Amino acid sequence: MPTYVHHLKKLDEEKSWELFSCKALPSYRRSVIRDVDEFEKLGRNLAKKCDGLPLALGVLGGYLSKNLNAQIWSDILSDWPATKDGQMMSVILARSYKDLPNHHLRSCLLYFAAFPEDYEIYVPHLIELWIAESFIPHTPNHTLEETARSYVTELAQRSLVQVVCRSRAHGWIERIRIHDILHDWCIEEARQDGFLDTSNKTSGQAGASSSSDNLMSYRFSFQTLSDQILHVMPNVRSLLDFGLSSVSLPKLRFLRVLCIENSALKDFSSVIGGCIHLRLLRLRYCEGVALPSSVGKLLYLQTIELKNRSLDSQVPNSLWDIPTLRHVYLHNGFSLPPPARSVRLQLKELQSFVLHLAPVGTDFRCHDMMIFLGQLNQLTTFSLYMDPNIPAEVINIFPNMSHLVSISLYEFDVLDKLPAEFPQSVRHLMLHANVIKQDPMPILEELPCLVELELSGYKGQTMICSAQGFPRLQELELCNFSTEEWRMEEGAMPKLFHLKLESCRKMSKLPEGLLHLPSLGHLTLSYMPQISEDDITRKELRQKGCEVYILIC
Repeated sequence: MPTYVHHLKKLDEEKSWELFSCKALPSYRRSVIRDVDEFEKLGRNLAKKCDGLPLALGVLGGYLSKNLNAQIWSDILSDWPATKDGQMMSVILARSYKDLPNHHLRSCLLYFAAFPEDYEIYVPHLIELWIAESFIPHTPNHTLEETARSYVTELAQRSLVQVVCRSRAHGWIERIRIHDILHDWCIEEARQDGFLDTSNKTSGQAGASSSSDNLMSYRFSFQTLSDQILHVMPNVRSLLDFGLSSVSLPKLRFLRVLCIENSALKDFSSVIGGCIHLRLLRLRYCEGVALPSSVGKLLYLQTIELKNRSLDSQVPNSLWDIPTLRHVYLHNGFSLPPPARSVRLQLKELQSFVLHLAPVGTDFRCHDMMIFLGQLNQLTTFSLYMDPNIPAEVINIFPNMSHLVSISLYEFDVLDKLPAEFPQSVRHLMLHANVIKQDPMPILEELPCLVELELSGYKGQTMICSAQGFPRLQELELCNFSTEEWRMEEGAMPKLFHLKLESCRKMSKLPEGLLHLPSLGHLTLSYMPQISEDDITRKELRQKGCEVYILIC
């Protein structure tokens, strides 16, 4: 494996201790430690040994937070290796890796070797990969996704992943990165264990052999190759490609995971139907994607994502015969099953359904779509993007979808009013329309779990938010409203922190009710030139510490 030089910015002694102590001795743990002084003394000496390296301080601190035993701390200090920074990091990472509570979590960590360096990883899609690889065990009273999210949290607590952002609606970690030193360590460890083979060379053939012990890997990741046609062994189980301009797939009868980005696929349709063990199929911005009807034979398929410029064929109806589907993401090429088949749908595992349709032809079968969507009552995530417009009837499908947590709809033409009932479990709602005739707030403010709300198109002159309405709402975005008067009763939206108003041109002044929102910290005004710096409410919000942002382009 080639050697990489990392230029590390080191911390001084005090900053080192601050970072180390917040990881190893967080404030919420100190109250249960008998002799904090002894741990602090050992901790300061250990922090010095890390030589100001942030990754070493974070990972070692995370490891020690799981081992609050003074003897363990003392043993590590006395056995500290007299080595250079790179070797020291390898020792610390290996120790933290071995300390992970089970082999499932260790597999999840090594799997980061499959991603390119500095790649920002979207956690829900990472979890789908982990589940497809059978890294996540079944846990009583928890879904596989819930267990996997707890694994992400565990790795973050140990500083083995860098948290980029969290989901405001759900609270869980949404995007992560892996430190380049840890990434290199994972690549080497995965190769030596025969767990995964990574190719990031500029030329040559990958996948020929794995480690010095001749362990053969059944997982391959291609990251920075160009102008290459991929040939891999027929018994490969997982294939991830982030850098090949073209991919020619052989017959891969044992394949479980196929994840390819930005490539031209050759012979895809003749091969994919034979991958009968496939759990995950993810093709992003690829050419030559045509799904044959034999895709219905993939009876173990859990996740399918086709995010492409265009499909060479419609998604066959046989896809909906697969009973194990959990997550479906389709961009164009969607074909509705006939009504008779919709009634027989067995998609009891389906949790996520994201569908982008643009453009939609005049022969689109709206009634059949309603029958189809009406069967998907186990969904937790539903997103529908249609151009030119979503049929207005779709707004009425939700009363039977009691598990929905996230809804995104873009966009309706005219909605007379919203349905009286939305699923009470909804945390995120995005609803865009050209025209919403009736005030949507009296219905939406009753949703007890709603955290994020994005609305567009209300054309009424008056809008009212009642006292005690929107009890958990933290983020609100209103776009293209014709509202002239927005009344907020005291006690409404007690947790609202982010408010964005965009192109609400008839709102001549900011409503005074904003001053009664106890948590409001950020107000963004976009394309709202009529709200001047002299606006009384705008001035008073700033005086109260609310940050006001003006966007004009």
